[in-house]
Amino acid sequence: MEKILLLSINLLLFSALPLGAVELDLAQFLDLVEKNSKDLKLAGQELKYAAANKKEALSGALPHVTAGAGCNRNLSDMYMYMDMGALSGDEEAGTTKFPITRNNEYSANVVLSQTLFNGAVYSAVKAAKQYQKLSEFVYDASYLEIMTFSKKAYHQALLLKIVWEVSQASERNAYDNYIDVKKAFETGLASEFDLLQAEVRYKDIIPQTTAAERNYNIALINLKNLAGLFMDEELILNGSLDRYPELPPQTTMETILRNRPDFNALQWEEKLRATGVSAERAAYLPTLTGSLSFVFSSQSDEWRFDEKNDCWIVGLNLSVPIFTGGATKAKVQKAKIELDKTRLTIDRTRENIELETVSVRLRLEEAYKRISSAEATLKTARKAFSIAEATSPELTTQLELKDSRVVLDQATTGYYAAVYEYLDAIFDWERCVGKVTKESGF
Repeated sequence: MEKILLLSINLLLFSALPLGAVELDLAQFLDLVEKNSKDLKLAGQELKYAAANKKEALSGALPHVTAGAGCNRNLSDMYMYMDMGALSGDEEAGTTKFPITRNNEYSANVVLSQTLFNGAVYSAVKAAKQYQKLSEFVYDASYLEIMTFSKKAYHQALLLKIVWEVSQASERNAYDNYIDVKKAFETGLASEFDLLQAEVRYKDIIPQTTAAERNYNIALINLKNLAGLFMDEELILNGSLDRYPELPPQTTMETILRNRPDFNALQWEEKLRATGVSAERAAYLPTLTGSLSFVFSSQSDEWRFDEKNDCWIVGLNLSVPIFTGGATKAKVQKAKIELDKTRLTIDRTRENIELETVSVRLRLEEAYKRISSAEATLKTARKAFSIAEATSPELTTQLELKDSRVVLDQATTGYYAAVYEYLDAIFDWERCVGKVTKESGF
């Protein structure tokens, strides 16, 4: 009993402990997103639905076989009446009835039917194949969007981590400076005003550090949700904003449109709509169906097969539509309207892609240039702060030291923010040209 109790306590303690840390670079993180993303799984279900729809459409062109069997127990007799006078020529012979049923009736049949000609069936098979191809491009478009969003979220978390670290360093520096000024004040080397300035500077940074830590933790929670990790798991990002790639080369619009899965999906939708018009027009055409049947019947007053009959039947059925009240014409017209709407959507999407590509390219080139400016500003701010920090307290006031530290913090975060904005533009550029990679470094 004691062993069971100890085991239970150990299990409870183990379950209460936080899970181990997970260290992820960008490629590993994107692999988890690809594996666990509910949005991607939902898009994958559409692929399965398209495959099932294709099988359903193909079934209309394949032969169908049905079988049936039955057994009836007659509770009363049925008769056939015959005019004996008409048969014998004796008008006084009257009418005689004969029983025509037995107590038990058995029946069975097997029917093979095959559509020989039906325009709607052939259009349905073609449409199912087109819908499957369309679904594949829709999935690729969803994958492109989710991967782009995930890469942005990962690098945004890296930026927020840097902001938090800069704030922590600034807080430690302000605290150390406050302690030094306090000691100088106690020995008469600093004024009370200097002491109050150092204390205010230190206390002002504390809520900024707290807010930066909160923002970084929220970003980690979002990453865990994207990657399908437990919230209790510690997530360590094995990434950096210290490196960034060169400007990607320009791409022709023809290549972009050829690689964009969302645009390709619209083109396949156009083909599907055109097939829909043909399918509706098929209602004007006749349908021809062939069948082969085997029929068996038997009846008996006992529980056995007596008075058996079996036969084979071959048949053709031709159905010709003559007048449907204008319903077919209206359906064809509606299908043509849907086709025209899709073509207009394609034209509008092509224009939007062209505008988006130009806009993203301008943003990309601007962000790339901004990095050089931010880097130069950071070098200057570091030099200015090191001079202010190395200068004796008699020559540097607390206000000047505070200003130089603020400028350094702003220059540091400004530089990494510029790198992030450039990476953010690169990820949008990859999405625009239809090629998203899972590279963990540059």
